[in-house]
Amino acid sequence: MSLRLNHIDSMRGFAILCMVQVHTAALLPAPVSTNHPLAFISAAIGGMAAPMFVTISGWGLHTGLRKRKERGENIVNWILVRGLVLISLQFIIGILLPQRYNWNSPGILTLLGLCIILIPLISGLDVYFKKWIKGNLGYYKSVFIVLFTILFLRNFPSLSPGPNWDSMIHVKSILHWFQLAFISGTYPILPWMAFYFIGSNLDGNKINEKWSPHLLRSGSLAFSTLLATLAISITKEMNWAETMGEGVLTFFPANHWFVIVSASWTIFLWDIFRLQRKWWTKFNSLLASSGRLSLTIYLLHFALLGQIIEYIPEVSLIEAFAITLLHMGIWLVFGIIHEKSKFMWSIEYVIRFLTRKKQSNVESE
Repeated sequence: MSLRLNHIDSMRGFAILCMVQVHTAALLPAPVSTNHPLAFISAAIGGMAAPMFVTISGWGLHTGLRKRKERGENIVNWILVRGLVLISLQFIIGILLPQRYNWNSPGILTLLGLCIILIPLISGLDVYFKKWIKGNLGYYKSVFIVLFTILFLRNFPSLSPGPNWDSMIHVKSILHWFQLAFISGTYPILPWMAFYFIGSNLDGNKINEKWSPHLLRSGSLAFSTLLATLAISITKEMNWAETMGEGVLTFFPANHWFVIVSASWTIFLWDIFRLQRKWWTKFNSLLASSGRLSLTIYLLHFALLGQIIEYIPEVSLIEAFAITLLHMGIWLVFGIIHEKSKFMWSIEYVIRFLTRKKQSNVESE
């Protein structure tokens, strides 16, 4: 039996349910509005879902590697199996949801898989970095990734993601697949790897006492970055946040302001989920089962959407939002029932089976 951190699984569950919400909202035949409060709430959920999920994955990879190295295990099999399975799952998602992706489109699972394979190679340079840099290397690496992405795209603007959705998912060749996966796609390594590095430096322990300084510090950073981008939007008379197009914060592609704001809010939420309070522990327990089944839910919710979305008639914005919440609730209940019934089948179980060797009773994730 693996000992897991319930509050980490809870935040992972929250992230995957947010992703269910935003994917459902993106596919529903409903009027598009950037002014309605529900549209703003939905956009906020969507904007934080992927950064949270990638950051938590970064924490899981860092913790898993550290513990396996401490136990003297061979990590090559663990890395390659997990990385290649995730990359393969992205192809399956493309097949399950042709309304949104091409079968060979790189996506967020491609990002996670490539990071699992690449980051252990990069971490070998940490010994040299520590000679010049004191403190948390993960944060320095994330800043470097963001700055490098800005400079790279300014020198090679033709490789920038976009300008439309089709250009980010349409693969022309094997070489172009790697271009989309690393720089020009929906979730390219540059700059999304920054979230992985941030996750590698986060403290996974619960906050039992003196929680106020933690929340004050991370909360101040989160609100400051948000208000700073709002001020830029007002002074420059630009749209504040856009999924695609011109704006101070843009998701496709993830510009530097989006990375800064979403990363600061992810750290703030991370501290909130670490709080040790009786009522909050119960809330964490409710979400944790979804977190332990996040990959399975991610795949299955696309399969369900691919089958039913064409049969949903055009709905109002309020009805669409209600449907997204209902869909979130379905997978929340699914995770609870799956765990209570002790079902074995899941993508997570397959990955554990493929990577299982002589392991101790404690796993990182």
